[in-house]
Amino acid sequence: MDFLADYTFLDLFWIGLSLFLTGMSKGGFPVGNIALPILILVWPAQAQAARSAVGFMLPMLCLMDAIALCFYWRKVLWGRLIYLMPATLLGVVLASYLFVSDSAMIAVSDRALKISIGVLGIVFVLYFAAKKWILKHIHASQPTWGKGAVFGFAAGITSTLAHAAGPVVQMYLLPQQLEKKRYAGTSCAFFWMLNLVKLVPFAMLGRIEPDNLKLGGVLLPVIPLGVALGWWLTHKTEQKHYTILIYAVLLITSVTLILKAQ
Repeated sequence: MDFLADYTFLDLFWIGLSLFLTGMSKGGFPVGNIALPILILVWPAQAQAARSAVGFMLPMLCLMDAIALCFYWRKVLWGRLIYLMPATLLGVVLASYLFVSDSAMIAVSDRALKISIGVLGIVFVLYFAAKKWILKHIHASQPTWGKGAVFGFAAGITSTLAHAAGPVVQMYLLPQQLEKKRYAGTSCAFFWMLNLVKLVPFAMLGRIEPDNLKLGGVLLPVIPLGVALGWWLTHKTEQKHYTILIYAVLLITSVTLILKAQ
């Protein structure tokens, strides 16, 4: 546990809280979008905070997705995902070259990456504000290769950049009017495949760091606690009581991330 000497108690608390929030999101309580901006703001090595934080989160997400998929395996409509995957792979490759790599000729700096993640957080807040209007104007439809190309590419980019392709996948799946459990299972399967695919470029580009894996292992117990609390809150509280607060926090953290990157 010598590697823990590089972290203060507060570092471990905030990193653990980010994993806890991600676990809550997997349990159905939608706080996952807050986790990464917070993690980047508190990451000890600020010079590479964005890339390190995104890399740290990926194996944790893969583990959570695999566990969640065990519950939904029989509900997955794999045929709905075929249309997404080719363009998703292209998005992952392009985003990995631009955002994960730091040696490519046109690679984005870590400072620019922080700003991009902050801007993406603000876009999600705007999406939340206009969600009802957007979904109202997206008519019921079946998947096509054209829609799969647009939404798949967008999902590959946003997921590689900030593990934040949720709204994109919603806009692809919700018009298909799937039954609730089939929607949850199909969405879960997509993110499981997407995060496994991302492991390849992240590992090749050195973003899966041994010490980060050890740190994730030490903090792993907070994840099932987060999932349990997320599930409980989802079943015991009205969504309208907490959704606005969640997105207010996301807005504040995203703006802070942009300002601190200047």
